[in-house]
Amino acid sequence: MNKRALSPLIATVLLVVSALIIGTATMSWGKNYVDTIPEEKPESFGSSLVIDIKQLDNPLKDLQVKYITDRITLEEYLDEEQEVLNEMARLE
Repeated sequence: MNKRALSPLIATVLLVVSALIIGTATMSWGKNYVDTIPEEKPESFGSSLVIDIKQLDNPLKDLQVKYITDRITLEEYLDEEQEVLNEMARLE
C-alpha cells in the first residue's frame, strides 16, 4: 500500500481546524476594530431634542407634545399655537 497522501480523515480535520483558526482570527480583529470606533454623542444628531413630560413648563411645549403624540390634529395644533403665541406675546 502506497502512503503518499494524507488520509481523508486527517485532511478533513486539518481543513476544519484551519477554518476555525481563520474564523477566530477574523472575529478577534473585527472586535478590536469595532472597539476603536468612537461612539457618537447625542448632540451630533442635529436639532433633536428629548423632552420629558415633567419638563413641560410652558404651554407651547405642552401643545407640541400633544400634537406629536396625536392627541390633537394639525388644524387644532395651529389654532391653539396661535392662541398660545398671542398669549405669550401679551405677557411680555
